[in-house]
Amino acid sequence: MAKFVSNDYKITINGTDFSQSIAQVNLEISSDDVETTAFGSTFRTRIGGLKDGTLQLDFMQDFAASSVDQTLSGLINSFATVVMTPTSGTVSATNPSYTALCLVNQYTPFASSVGDLATLSVSWPTSGTVTRGTV
Repeated sequence: MAKFVSNDYKITINGTDFSQSIAQVNLEISSDDVETTAFGSTFRTRIGGLKDGTLQLDFMQDFAASSVDQTLSGLINSFATVVMTPTSGTVSATNPSYTALCLVNQYTPFASSVGDLATLSVSWPTSGTVTRGTV
């Protein structure tokens, strides 16, 4: 896959496809830097430490059965498996999936102003390895 416009992401939460309810996705994977500088050094030295991840999703709110509100409100204080792919096509080397176990530690069912589209944003920490899949 070459450069592309992000208009076909596929995002599932615990196996349910929420692609049509999500307007923005941001998966950040980072690593601690651990200083290893010793006496006599004139520049700091570092090695990579523990990795971390955070998933941010912007939803268009929906109170219908089995939709955004019913699903997310029931997940508070538990874990959800989130799978993201750049397109809705088959997972491959050019359409990799990223799978993360996320702690659902926040949910804001109402976050809109009068006359605006009802939306909400969540930011969940990952727990364990974020896996990149190609098959």
